Amino acid sequence: MAPAAKITALRGMRDVFNAEYERRRRVQQTLERHFRLYGYLPIDLPILENTELYLRKSGEDISARLYEFDFKNRRIALRPELTASVARAYVESLRDEPLPLRLQYSGPVFRYEKPQQNRYRQFTMTGAELLGAGGAAVDAELLHLACRGLEQVGINDYKLVIGHTAALEGFLRQLGLRKQLLNQLLRNMENLRKRGLRHVVESLQSLVPEFDYAADEGDRVADADAGSGQQLISVLREMTDGEARQAITDFLRSLNIRIDAKRDEGEIIDRLLHKIREDEQGPKLRVALDYMARLGELRGSPADVLPRARALAAEYKLKGRAMSALADTLACLADYGDLRGEIELDFGLNRGLHYYTGLMFEIHCQAADGEALQLCGGGRYDNLVSILGGGEPAPAAGFAYGLERVARVASQGERAPLNQPDVYVIPITSADARAAYQVANELRQRDIVVEASIDGRSLRRSLKHADRKGASLVIIIGEAERKRNAAILRAMGSHQEWTAPLDELPRRVEELLKAHD
Repeated sequence: MAPAAKITALRGMRDVFNAEYERRRRVQQTLERHFRLYGYLPIDLPILENTELYLRKSGEDISARLYEFDFKNRRIALRPELTASVARAYVESLRDEPLPLRLQYSGPVFRYEKPQQNRYRQFTMTGAELLGAGGAAVDAELLHLACRGLEQVGINDYKLVIGHTAALEGFLRQLGLRKQLLNQLLRNMENLRKRGLRHVVESLQSLVPEFDYAADEGDRVADADAGSGQQLISVLREMTDGEARQAITDFLRSLNIRIDAKRDEGEIIDRLLHKIREDEQGPKLRVALDYMARLGELRGSPADVLPRARALAAEYKLKGRAMSALADTLACLADYGDLRGEIELDFGLNRGLHYYTGLMFEIHCQAADGEALQLCGGGRYDNLVSILGGGEPAPAAGFAYGLERVARVASQGERAPLNQPDVYVIPITSADARAAYQVANELRQRDIVVEASIDGRSLRRSLKHADRKGASLVIIIGEAERKRNAAILRAMGSHQEWTAPLDELPRRVEELLKAHD
């Protein structure tokens, strides 16, 4: 009979063992305790959700990477993030709770990424969300919470990068761009910096084939001011589609103009109206791209960038108070005292999720091997609750760490692996097991990591095994030791041995371990 084929882990998934698992768990516990100090209470959320939860507002960046499937006529997905789940839980079960509501969570998420080094399709998010309150004080609390959490696990050399959606989205809406074009520009803000203007123009031409960024806008403006025909077009542009169609139809009929019977009248009018609408969008798109290019260049220290951002907003007559909101948030953040990391404003920041409505931020750090890592990301999402059926918009904001990345950076410089026991206890024979296990339990009650030999190995093999496991100390109990109510204590590094009474053993072990550290 042929041997069964070996079963391996799914591509992009991985097993986590010993030292890494313990390191990650310790970091997670530290972050969760940190959140509790600020009043954030834990919530446990399902791994499976309705696919629609993520299709409504997460954006193409997430929805294109969903693990989703049909089960008994329902579309189900493995959660790719947890903010949407928190908002859904609030709408379903928590709307009667006093506000603001502070929640924290930790758990695995799944994204169908292209597997790369240190990037997997399953990873862990640990984060916090604050629902039911808005303003600079709330945003500052979350920024401080995120930065201080990293400091709590020993990460001080980080960079907090802050942006604001209204600096771009507010201007695009002010221009009066079609929603489809507005969303395309928002999605491409990061590409404008990474891949250049040409790439963004080509993406726009997939929606507006006639768009030519290089066209002379001055000539277009002059043409638009000339002649009664252009005045009529301007009037039609101000109408709804239905009103414009009816106006064109009535105009043609008033002049007794009949359209060739071989061609559909409604189709011709729709094409004419489409042409009018697209001609209107071209100049606006050029203004939008010029503004985006200049906005994306604004990156650096708040003291340097914020005045330049205010000047750009004034030049383009940007309405709203995105710049003032950022200034207020930075002032509130300063009230908490100095952070150890660096703070940077970046008006080209564009996180993939489309539910952000104000402040956005990321925290970056460099690993020991020089790799740049994003450890954290978050922001404000005031519309998400209403989008998920919660009625009126509810202010909300939050962030999440990539736990594996945080643990990786937090572990830099650690001297010893975490999978080794502090003490290995060896009973010589089965008759010595009871005394040996009682000693092991007493040490565990003092938070000392203890393994005990349970497989009947010889003393020589047990000592060899303790050495391979990396134990600092070995305790040996045989018949002679039991009769004297004592145990042999051996330091594995120096091979020194002592005989210690059982009632003094815990104190001696703690002293030796402390000296070893």
